[in-house]
Amino acid sequence: MDVVIVGGGVAGLYCARLLEHSGLDVLLMEASDVPGGRIRTDVVDGFRLDRGFQVLLTAYPEARRALNYDSLKLCPMKPGAMVWKGERMHTFADPFRDFGAALKLAFDPIITLKDKVHVARLRGRVMSGSWESLFDQPETSTMAFLREFAFSDAVIEAFFRPFFGGVFLEKELVTSSRYFEFVFRMFASGAVAVPEQGMGAISREMVAALKPRTLQTHAKVRRVAPQTSGMLVEADGTGAVLARAVVLAADEPPESFGLPPRPFEAPKAWNQTTTFYFASERIPIDEPVLVLNGEPGRGPVNHLAVMSRVSHAYSPPGAELVCASVVGEAPGDPQALALLEAQVREHCMLWFGHQVRDWTTVGSYPIAQALPRLTHTEWNPTPERARISPGIYACGDLQLFPGLQGALVSGRMAAECVLRDLGAIEDSGKD
Repeated sequence: MDVVIVGGGVAGLYCARLLEHSGLDVLLMEASDVPGGRIRTDVVDGFRLDRGFQVLLTAYPEARRALNYDSLKLCPMKPGAMVWKGERMHTFADPFRDFGAALKLAFDPIITLKDKVHVARLRGRVMSGSWESLFDQPETSTMAFLREFAFSDAVIEAFFRPFFGGVFLEKELVTSSRYFEFVFRMFASGAVAVPEQGMGAISREMVAALKPRTLQTHAKVRRVAPQTSGMLVEADGTGAVLARAVVLAADEPPESFGLPPRPFEAPKAWNQTTTFYFASERIPIDEPVLVLNGEPGRGPVNHLAVMSRVSHAYSPPGAELVCASVVGEAPGDPQALALLEAQVREHCMLWFGHQVRDWTTVGSYPIAQALPRLTHTEWNPTPERARISPGIYACGDLQLFPGLQGALVSGRMAAECVLRDLGAIEDSGKD
Protein backbone atom coordinates (compact mmCIF):
# COMPACT_ATOMS: atom_id res chain seq x y z
CA MET A 1 0.00 0.00 0.00
CA ASP A 2 0.98 3.64 -0.35
CA VAL A 3 -0.52 4.62 3.01
CA VAL A 4 -1.97 2.78 6.00
CA ILE A 5 -4.15 4.88 8.31
CA VAL A 6 -4.63 3.63 11.87
CA GLY A 7 -8.01 4.72 13.24
CA GLY A 8 -11.32 5.32 11.49
CA GLY A 9 -12.49 8.44 13.27
CA VAL A 10 -13.45 11.58 11.37
CA ALA A 11 -9.83 12.70 10.98
CA GLY A 12 -8.72 9.32 9.61
CA LEU A 13 -11.70 9.09 7.26
CA TYR A 14 -11.09 12.55 5.85
CA CYS A 15 -7.36 11.91 5.47
CA ALA A 16 -8.11 8.66 3.61
CA ARG A 17 -10.52 10.37 1.26
CA LEU A 18 -8.09 13.14 0.36
CA LEU A 19 -5.26 10.68 -0.23
CA GLU A 20 -7.41 8.40 -2.40
CA HIS A 21 -8.69 11.32 -4.43
CA SER A 22 -5.04 12.20 -5.06
CA GLY A 23 -4.40 8.78 -6.57
CA LEU A 24 -2.80 6.89 -3.68
CA ASP A 25 -3.65 3.36 -2.53
CA VAL A 26 -4.93 3.60 1.05
CA LEU A 27 -5.83 1.05 3.71
CA LEU A 28 -7.79 2.37 6.71
CA MET A 29 -7.66 0.09 9.77
CA GLU A 30 -10.34 0.54 12.44
CA ALA A 31 -10.20 -1.57 15.61
CA SER A 32 -13.95 -1.47 16.35
CA ASP A 33 -16.87 -2.76 14.31
CA VAL A 34 -18.02 0.68 13.13
CA PRO A 35 -15.96 3.74 12.13
CA GLY A 36 -16.61 7.25 13.38
CA GLY A 37 -14.63 7.42 16.61
CA ARG A 38 -16.52 9.64 19.07
CA ILE A 39 -19.09 10.57 16.41
CA ARG A 40 -21.33 7.52 16.31
CA THR A 41 -25.03 6.78 16.57
CA ASP A 42 -26.50 3.59 18.01
CA VAL A 43 -29.99 2.36 17.15
CA VAL A 44 -31.82 0.91 20.18
CA ASP A 45 -35.47 -0.17 19.92
CA GLY A 46 -36.01 2.27 17.07
CA PHE A 47 -34.35 5.21 18.87
CA ARG A 48 -31.20 6.87 17.53
CA LEU A 49 -28.73 7.52 20.33
CA ASP A 50 -25.70 9.65 19.61
CA ARG A 51 -22.77 8.70 21.82
CA GLY A 52 -23.13 11.70 24.03
CA PHE A 53 -25.04 14.85 23.11
CA GLN A 54 -23.47 16.21 19.93
CA VAL A 55 -24.35 18.81 17.33
CA LEU A 56 -22.84 20.14 14.11
CA LEU A 57 -22.07 23.84 13.85
CA THR A 58 -22.70 24.45 10.17
CA ALA A 59 -20.36 27.47 10.10
CA TYR A 60 -17.30 25.30 10.71
CA PRO A 61 -15.11 26.21 7.70
CA GLU A 62 -13.62 22.74 7.22
CA ALA A 63 -16.97 21.00 7.70
CA ARG A 64 -18.39 23.09 4.86
CA ARG A 65 -15.54 21.88 2.69
CA ALA A 66 -15.58 18.24 3.77
CA LEU A 67 -19.28 17.39 4.20
CA ASN A 68 -22.33 17.41 1.94
CA TYR A 69 -24.92 19.17 4.06
CA ASP A 70 -27.70 18.44 1.57
CA SER A 71 -27.17 14.68 1.69
CA LEU A 72 -27.00 14.76 5.50
CA LYS A 73 -30.45 16.41 5.57
CA LEU A 74 -29.51 18.65 8.45
CA CYS A 75 -32.19 19.44 11.01
CA PRO A 76 -31.51 22.75 12.78
CA MET A 77 -32.14 23.52 16.41
CA LYS A 78 -33.82 26.75 17.41
CA PRO A 79 -31.31 29.59 17.95
CA GLY A 80 -30.68 30.48 21.57
CA ALA A 81 -31.84 28.38 24.50
CA MET A 82 -34.40 27.99 27.25
CA VAL A 83 -33.01 28.50 30.74
CA TRP A 84 -34.48 27.21 33.99
CA LYS A 85 -33.99 29.75 36.76
CA GLY A 86 -36.16 30.99 39.57
CA GLU A 87 -38.70 28.15 39.29
CA ARG A 88 -39.52 28.85 35.64
CA MET A 89 -38.22 28.76 32.09
CA HIS A 90 -36.75 31.83 30.43
CA THR A 91 -36.13 32.15 26.68
CA PHE A 92 -32.65 33.33 25.68
CA ALA A 93 -33.18 34.27 22.03
CA ASP A 94 -30.72 35.44 19.40
CA PRO A 95 -31.99 38.89 18.36
CA PHE A 96 -30.23 38.57 15.00
CA ARG A 97 -32.22 35.43 14.12
CA ASP A 98 -35.39 35.36 16.21
CA PHE A 99 -36.46 38.96 16.69
CA GLY A 100 -39.90 38.10 18.06
CA ALA A 101 -38.53 35.91 20.84
CA ALA A 102 -35.80 38.45 21.50
CA LEU A 103 -38.44 41.07 22.22
CA LYS A 104 -39.71 38.90 25.09
CA LEU A 105 -36.15 38.66 26.40
CA ALA A 106 -35.91 42.45 26.30
CA PHE A 107 -38.50 42.63 29.08
CA ASP A 108 -37.13 39.66 31.04
CA PRO A 109 -35.21 40.93 34.09
CA ILE A 110 -33.03 37.81 34.12
CA ILE A 111 -30.62 39.68 31.82
CA THR A 112 -29.76 43.28 32.56
CA LEU A 113 -29.59 45.92 29.85
CA LYS A 114 -25.82 46.15 30.36
CA ASP A 115 -25.44 42.41 29.73
CA LYS A 116 -27.51 42.68 26.54
CA VAL A 117 -25.24 45.47 25.33
CA HIS A 118 -22.16 43.39 26.19
CA VAL A 119 -23.54 40.44 24.19
CA ALA A 120 -23.96 42.66 21.14
CA ARG A 121 -20.47 44.08 21.66
CA LEU A 122 -19.01 40.57 21.95
CA ARG A 123 -20.76 39.48 18.78
CA GLY A 124 -19.33 42.45 16.91
CA ARG A 125 -15.85 41.67 18.19
CA VAL A 126 -15.79 38.00 17.15
CA MET A 127 -17.39 38.70 13.75
CA SER A 128 -14.79 41.29 12.71
CA GLY A 129 -11.80 40.15 10.69
CA SER A 130 -11.05 36.56 9.72
CA TRP A 131 -11.90 33.69 12.03
CA GLU A 132 -8.22 32.68 12.02
CA SER A 133 -7.31 36.03 13.57
CA LEU A 134 -9.25 35.10 16.71
CA PHE A 135 -6.41 32.74 17.59
CA ASP A 136 -4.00 35.69 17.67
CA GLN A 137 -5.94 37.46 20.42
CA PRO A 138 -4.50 37.71 23.95
CA GLU A 139 -5.28 34.47 25.75
CA THR A 140 -6.81 33.82 29.14
CA SER A 141 -9.48 31.47 30.43
CA THR A 142 -13.05 31.80 29.17
CA MET A 143 -14.23 32.72 32.67
CA ALA A 144 -11.60 35.44 33.04
CA PHE A 145 -12.47 36.75 29.56
CA LEU A 146 -16.17 37.03 30.41
CA ARG A 147 -15.44 38.91 33.62
CA GLU A 148 -12.99 41.22 31.89
CA PHE A 149 -15.71 41.86 29.33
CA ALA A 150 -17.82 43.13 32.27
CA PHE A 151 -20.56 40.50 32.10
CA SER A 152 -22.45 40.23 35.37
CA ASP A 153 -22.14 37.16 37.56
CA ALA A 154 -25.87 36.61 37.05
CA VAL A 155 -25.67 36.14 33.27
CA ILE A 156 -22.46 34.12 33.56
CA GLU A 157 -24.13 31.69 35.95
CA ALA A 158 -27.50 31.57 34.17
CA PHE A 159 -26.27 31.33 30.57
CA PHE A 160 -22.54 31.29 29.83
CA ARG A 161 -21.57 28.64 32.36
CA PRO A 162 -24.22 26.05 31.38
CA PHE A 163 -24.16 26.83 27.65
CA PHE A 164 -20.41 26.83 27.07
CA GLY A 165 -19.87 24.38 29.89
CA GLY A 166 -21.92 22.03 27.71
CA VAL A 167 -19.79 22.87 24.67
CA PHE A 168 -16.44 22.45 26.44
CA LEU A 169 -17.72 19.80 28.87
CA GLU A 170 -16.24 21.61 31.85
CA LYS A 171 -18.12 23.96 34.17
CA GLU A 172 -15.18 26.00 35.45
CA LEU A 173 -14.72 27.56 31.98
CA VAL A 174 -10.95 27.22 32.10
CA THR A 175 -10.98 26.59 28.34
CA SER A 176 -8.88 28.99 26.25
CA SER A 177 -10.59 32.31 25.55
CA ARG A 178 -9.33 32.10 21.96
CA TYR A 179 -11.28 28.91 21.42
CA PHE A 180 -14.31 30.48 23.14
CA GLU A 181 -14.24 33.44 20.73
CA PHE A 182 -13.95 31.08 17.75
CA VAL A 183 -16.87 28.94 18.93
CA PHE A 184 -18.96 32.03 19.72
CA ARG A 185 -18.42 33.17 16.11
CA MET A 186 -19.46 29.78 14.80
CA PHE A 187 -22.70 29.95 16.79
CA ALA A 188 -23.32 33.51 15.61
CA SER A 189 -22.69 32.87 11.91
CA GLY A 190 -24.30 29.47 11.30
CA ALA A 191 -26.90 26.99 12.44
CA VAL A 192 -26.73 24.35 15.16
CA ALA A 193 -27.98 21.12 13.61
CA VAL A 194 -27.91 17.34 13.56
CA PRO A 195 -28.18 15.08 10.51
CA GLU A 196 -31.67 13.64 10.12
CA GLN A 197 -30.40 10.10 10.89
CA GLY A 198 -28.14 11.12 13.77
CA MET A 199 -24.57 12.34 14.07
CA GLY A 200 -23.27 8.95 12.92
CA ALA A 201 -24.47 9.87 9.43
CA ILE A 202 -21.39 12.10 9.14
CA SER A 203 -18.98 9.17 9.31
CA ARG A 204 -21.25 7.03 7.09
CA GLU A 205 -21.15 9.71 4.42
CA MET A 206 -17.36 9.86 4.64
CA VAL A 207 -17.06 6.07 4.38
CA ALA A 208 -19.28 6.10 1.28
CA ALA A 209 -16.76 8.38 -0.44
CA LEU A 210 -13.98 5.76 -0.08
CA LYS A 211 -13.22 2.86 -2.37
CA PRO A 212 -15.06 -0.37 -1.40
CA ARG A 213 -12.12 -2.12 0.27
CA THR A 214 -10.33 0.85 1.80
CA LEU A 215 -11.90 0.49 5.25
CA GLN A 216 -11.14 -2.61 7.30
CA THR A 217 -13.00 -2.92 10.62
CA HIS A 218 -12.05 -5.29 13.47
CA ALA A 219 -8.45 -4.48 12.51
CA LYS A 220 -6.67 -3.74 15.77
CA VAL A 221 -3.13 -2.56 14.99
CA ARG A 222 -0.55 -4.17 17.27
CA ARG A 223 2.75 -2.91 15.91
CA VAL A 224 4.21 -0.42 13.46
CA ALA A 225 7.84 -1.14 12.59
CA PRO A 226 10.10 0.84 10.22
CA GLN A 227 11.74 -1.30 7.55
CA THR A 228 14.29 -0.49 4.88
CA SER A 229 11.53 -0.84 2.27
CA GLY A 230 8.81 1.04 4.15
CA MET A 231 6.65 0.71 7.26
CA LEU A 232 5.42 -2.68 8.41
CA VAL A 233 1.97 -2.61 10.05
CA GLU A 234 0.78 -5.68 11.95
CA ALA A 235 -2.93 -5.90 12.79
CA ASP A 236 -5.57 -8.40 13.80
CA GLY A 237 -7.59 -9.63 10.86
CA THR A 238 -5.31 -8.24 8.16
CA GLY A 239 -1.92 -9.65 9.13
CA ALA A 240 1.18 -7.70 8.11
CA VAL A 241 0.98 -4.90 5.54
CA LEU A 242 3.89 -2.97 4.07
CA ALA A 243 3.26 0.73 3.37
CA ARG A 244 5.24 3.72 2.23
CA ALA A 245 3.69 5.81 5.00
CA VAL A 246 1.58 5.33 8.13
CA VAL A 247 -0.86 7.88 9.58
CA LEU A 248 -1.82 7.44 13.24
CA ALA A 249 -5.39 8.71 13.53
CA ALA A 250 -6.33 6.95 16.78
CA ASP A 251 -6.31 8.44 20.28
CA GLU A 252 -3.67 5.92 21.32
CA PRO A 253 -0.11 7.27 21.69
CA PRO A 254 2.59 6.12 19.25
CA GLU A 255 4.29 4.21 22.08
CA SER A 256 1.41 1.71 22.07
CA PHE A 257 2.53 0.66 18.57
CA GLY A 258 6.22 0.44 19.50
CA LEU A 259 7.06 3.89 18.10
CA PRO A 260 8.78 6.92 19.69
CA PRO A 261 6.45 9.48 21.35
CA ARG A 262 4.88 12.06 19.07
CA PRO A 263 6.20 15.64 19.38
CA PHE A 264 2.84 16.90 20.66
CA GLU A 265 2.01 17.27 24.30
CA ALA A 266 -0.63 14.80 25.43
CA PRO A 267 -3.71 16.16 27.22
CA LYS A 268 -3.02 16.74 30.90
CA ALA A 269 -6.70 16.23 31.68
CA TRP A 270 -9.88 15.09 29.99
CA ASN A 271 -13.31 16.63 30.40
CA GLN A 272 -16.02 14.12 31.28
CA THR A 273 -19.71 13.83 30.55
CA THR A 274 -22.60 11.41 30.94
CA THR A 275 -25.66 11.46 28.69
CA PHE A 276 -28.94 9.71 29.50
CA TYR A 277 -31.63 8.97 26.93
CA PHE A 278 -35.25 8.59 27.99
CA ALA A 279 -38.30 7.53 26.00
CA SER A 280 -41.51 9.41 26.71
CA GLU A 281 -45.04 9.38 25.34
CA ARG A 282 -45.46 13.03 26.24
CA ILE A 283 -43.50 16.04 25.00
CA PRO A 284 -41.79 17.95 27.81
CA ILE A 285 -40.61 20.65 25.38
CA ASP A 286 -42.41 20.98 22.04
CA GLU A 287 -39.53 22.78 20.32
CA PRO A 288 -36.13 21.81 18.91
CA VAL A 289 -34.37 23.90 21.52
CA LEU A 290 -31.64 23.43 24.10
CA VAL A 291 -32.70 23.64 27.74
CA LEU A 292 -30.07 24.88 30.20
CA ASN A 293 -29.75 24.63 33.94
CA GLY A 294 -29.51 28.29 34.96
CA GLU A 295 -28.89 27.25 38.56
CA PRO A 296 -25.62 25.26 38.21
CA GLY A 297 -25.45 24.36 41.89
CA ARG A 298 -28.90 22.78 41.86
CA GLY A 299 -29.17 19.34 40.29
CA PRO A 300 -26.80 17.40 38.03
CA VAL A 301 -28.37 18.16 34.62
CA ASN A 302 -26.41 20.76 32.67
CA HIS A 303 -28.45 20.71 29.46
CA LEU A 304 -31.34 18.81 27.92
CA ALA A 305 -32.99 18.50 24.52
CA VAL A 306 -35.88 16.53 23.05
CA MET A 307 -34.04 15.06 20.07
CA SER A 308 -37.23 13.77 18.45
CA ARG A 309 -38.31 17.42 18.12
CA VAL A 310 -35.06 18.19 16.30
CA SER A 311 -35.42 15.22 13.94
CA HIS A 312 -38.40 12.86 13.97
CA ALA A 313 -36.05 10.05 12.87
CA TYR A 314 -34.54 9.98 16.37
CA SER A 315 -37.55 8.10 17.72
CA PRO A 316 -40.13 5.57 16.46
CA PRO A 317 -43.69 6.78 15.79
CA GLY A 318 -45.65 7.69 18.90
CA ALA A 319 -42.60 8.22 21.12
CA GLU A 320 -40.32 11.09 22.08
CA LEU A 321 -36.59 10.92 22.89
CA VAL A 322 -35.27 13.10 25.71
CA CYS A 323 -31.52 13.61 25.99
CA ALA A 324 -30.20 14.86 29.36
CA SER A 325 -26.49 15.52 29.90
CA VAL A 326 -24.32 15.84 32.99
CA VAL A 327 -20.99 17.66 32.78
CA GLY A 328 -17.97 16.63 34.84
CA GLU A 329 -19.06 13.10 35.78
CA ALA A 330 -18.65 9.75 34.02
CA PRO A 331 -19.26 6.93 36.54
CA GLY A 332 -17.55 3.69 35.62
CA ASP A 333 -19.35 1.72 38.31
CA PRO A 334 -22.90 0.53 37.45
CA GLN A 335 -24.22 1.43 40.89
CA ALA A 336 -22.79 4.94 40.69
CA LEU A 337 -24.28 5.31 37.21
CA ALA A 338 -27.70 4.19 38.48
CA LEU A 339 -27.49 6.69 41.34
CA LEU A 340 -26.64 9.50 38.91
CA GLU A 341 -29.58 8.52 36.72
CA ALA A 342 -31.92 8.73 39.71
CA GLN A 343 -30.57 12.20 40.49
CA VAL A 344 -31.08 13.25 36.87
CA ARG A 345 -34.69 12.06 36.97
CA GLU A 346 -35.33 13.96 40.19
CA HIS A 347 -33.81 17.09 38.63
CA CYS A 348 -35.99 16.72 35.50
CA MET A 349 -39.08 16.43 37.72
CA LEU A 350 -38.31 19.91 39.00
CA TRP A 351 -38.58 21.16 35.43
CA PHE A 352 -41.35 19.00 33.95
CA GLY A 353 -43.31 17.53 36.86
CA HIS A 354 -44.49 14.00 37.52
CA GLN A 355 -44.53 12.93 33.85
CA VAL A 356 -40.81 12.19 34.32
CA ARG A 357 -41.76 9.13 36.40
CA ASP A 358 -43.11 7.52 33.23
CA TRP A 359 -39.91 8.04 31.25
CA THR A 360 -38.19 4.81 30.21
CA THR A 361 -34.40 4.68 30.11
CA VAL A 362 -33.21 3.82 26.59
CA GLY A 363 -29.48 4.26 27.04
CA SER A 364 -26.72 5.90 29.05
CA TYR A 365 -23.26 6.99 27.96
CA PRO A 366 -20.64 7.82 30.59
CA ILE A 367 -17.64 9.18 28.66
CA ALA A 368 -14.51 9.65 30.76
CA GLN A 369 -12.41 10.99 27.86
CA ALA A 370 -14.96 13.14 26.07
CA LEU A 371 -12.81 16.17 25.21
CA PRO A 372 -9.26 17.17 26.14
CA ARG A 373 -9.08 20.13 28.53
CA LEU A 374 -7.96 23.00 26.30
CA THR A 375 -6.35 25.77 28.35
CA HIS A 376 -4.13 26.93 25.48
CA THR A 377 -4.58 26.90 21.73
CA GLU A 378 -3.16 28.54 18.64
CA TRP A 379 -3.89 28.38 14.94
CA ASN A 380 -0.92 26.82 13.18
CA PRO A 381 -2.30 24.38 10.59
CA THR A 382 0.98 23.71 8.80
CA PRO A 383 1.11 20.22 7.27
CA GLU A 384 4.57 19.60 8.71
CA ARG A 385 3.05 19.45 12.21
CA ALA A 386 1.56 16.11 11.23
CA ARG A 387 4.95 14.45 10.69
CA ILE A 388 6.25 12.52 13.71
CA SER A 389 9.25 11.02 11.94
CA PRO A 390 10.06 9.96 8.37
CA GLY A 391 7.13 7.86 7.14
CA ILE A 392 5.07 8.32 10.35
CA TYR A 393 2.31 10.94 10.64
CA ALA A 394 -0.45 11.77 13.11
CA CYS A 395 -3.87 13.38 12.87
CA GLY A 396 -6.88 13.88 15.11
CA ASP A 397 -8.43 16.73 17.05
CA LEU A 398 -5.70 16.42 19.72
CA GLN A 399 -3.29 17.91 17.17
CA LEU A 400 -5.15 21.25 17.06
CA PHE A 401 -8.23 21.65 19.23
CA PRO A 402 -11.16 19.40 20.13
CA GLY A 403 -14.24 18.95 18.02
CA LEU A 404 -15.19 18.32 14.41
CA GLN A 405 -13.38 21.37 13.01
CA GLY A 406 -10.10 20.42 14.66
CA ALA A 407 -10.39 16.78 13.57
CA LEU A 408 -11.12 17.64 9.94
CA VAL A 409 -8.35 20.23 9.63
CA SER A 410 -5.90 17.80 11.21
CA GLY A 411 -6.91 15.09 8.74
CA ARG A 412 -6.29 17.45 5.83
CA MET A 413 -2.94 18.56 7.27
CA ALA A 414 -1.77 14.94 7.50
CA ALA A 415 -2.91 14.20 3.94
CA GLU A 416 -1.10 17.25 2.58
CA CYS A 417 2.09 16.33 4.44
CA VAL A 418 2.00 12.75 3.16
CA LEU A 419 1.40 13.93 -0.40
CA ARG A 420 4.33 16.30 -0.25
CA ASP A 421 6.66 13.68 1.21
CA LEU A 422 5.59 11.06 -1.33
CA GLY A 423 5.86 13.50 -4.24
CA ALA A 424 2.16 13.55 -5.09
CA ILE A 425 1.26 17.06 -3.92
CA GLU A 426 0.49 18.25 -7.43
CA ASP A 427 -2.59 15.98 -7.47
CA SER A 428 -3.92 16.99 -4.05
CA GLY A 429 -6.45 19.47 -5.42
CA LYS A 430 -8.73 16.81 -6.94
CA ASP A 431 -10.97 16.79 -3.86
